[in-house]
Amino acid sequence: MTTILLAIDTDVERATAQIESLLELPLVREDTKVVLFHVFRGDDERANARDLNSVREVLERLEASGFDIGVEQASGDAVRKILDEAERLDADVVSLGGRKRSPTGKALFGSVSQDVVLKSDRTVLLETVTD
Repeated sequence: MTTILLAIDTDVERATAQIESLLELPLVREDTKVVLFHVFRGDDERANARDLNSVREVLERLEASGFDIGVEQASGDAVRKILDEAERLDADVVSLGGRKRSPTGKALFGSVSQDVVLKSDRTVLLETVTD
């Protein structure tokens, strides 16, 4: 069984780009589990990842494509939570949606995608879109 951690934020365009990349991979759908994962910045117990448009869009498209899907969520530091979830799941691949930013923009605002790529010992699939 191949396990893919699809870490998505609230941006539907980035989530859609991630799905397109994933659907292009030569995966046996019946042998692949995809876990949608969203990290909330705050610690609101009422927050539910399934309420996000990006999660609903991804869930609908991947279910229609025949994947076994799970939805998980956490709150706190996104990089740490993504790495921890990948470890917990023993994910084969971590899929991220990134933003194309200048080096100055990355230095000023940080980059979750960049940090996950640099800190992960797993295969990372990064799909970027221009902000």
